[in-house]
Amino acid sequence: MGTEIDRAELVVSPGEFFGIADTERIRSSIGLKLSDRSYLPKADEPRADWVASVAVPAFKTLAHMGVLAPRFCTIGTGAGLDVLAAVEILHARTVGFTDLHDDVLAHARENIQSNLLDRDVQLVGGSGDLLAPLVGKVSEVDVIYENLPNIPMAGNGDLAEGQTSSTFIAQRNEEIPGFAEKNLVTLHYLALQQAHPLLRVGGRVLSSIGARVPLSEILALSGAAGYNGSILTYTWKVQSEPHDVVGGYAQWEREGLGPFHFYPVDVLESAFSDVTPAAAGAQAVQLERDLSAYEISAVDALARVQKGERVGHTVAVLDSVRIPDSAL
Repeated sequence: MGTEIDRAELVVSPGEFFGIADTERIRSSIGLKLSDRSYLPKADEPRADWVASVAVPAFKTLAHMGVLAPRFCTIGTGAGLDVLAAVEILHARTVGFTDLHDDVLAHARENIQSNLLDRDVQLVGGSGDLLAPLVGKVSEVDVIYENLPNIPMAGNGDLAEGQTSSTFIAQRNEEIPGFAEKNLVTLHYLALQQAHPLLRVGGRVLSSIGARVPLSEILALSGAAGYNGSILTYTWKVQSEPHDVVGGYAQWEREGLGPFHFYPVDVLESAFSDVTPAAAGAQAVQLERDLSAYEISAVDALARVQKGERVGHTVAVLDSVRIPDSAL
């Protein structure tokens, strides 16, 4: 079962989308209601969807390690599927969730509540910037998950229009390390900073980052924000909204940022065909090295997209573990 009805109403199968045939804490058929600004789950092509292809494997990897998250938060939940996955896989019981827009958050709350079998799950939602809506509402969190947009808004774009805020970000006033600005990972750095006081010692932030820049630059985020960092999982996805996203990266690449790299989809399929996301995480640097001969710049990738070709990119889930303040 993939997608039914229309843009405003969606039905997703956890079996196909989460790889979980028999769910225990969420419904076996997930019904979703979406606003015009809700990020549209790619229910018909899970390989292009962030929750299905990135968040779920990362959550399963933690669970396999024996790490659960009774206290869980997510930034920019969209339709709420990441919360439902965390409830099912990580046994989340107290859940903080945010989104930039009030209407998106309201739909997410309804989607989460209507698809829970476990009625003891406590939901703490708030609309606004990153983790700011949860300050003072949650503490001692086990796992914070984020999949934040990267591309600075240029010109007269409007983040309130449609799904724009799923891809683009407004200009920030905070002090950002130069490497984070150059690599368009500003929000990931800021999320790590804001997460620190909300986490318990040993708690972690899972940053889902399209690895269009070197893994060494992604790993540097953890240290810069005062965490111990490693790559938890490494995988790939088809580039969704390719004209907007690749076009955005190409624009900033021409301005001297990056460079950013993409790959032909068949190369990624072959490279990751016999390795799990967790195993790939353990050998991510070597896999990145093996793929380097096939890198396509954002400018070249855009030319391919304009010819109707599909491109993809690798994805790293950066696992940043909070260390005691005395160790900083």
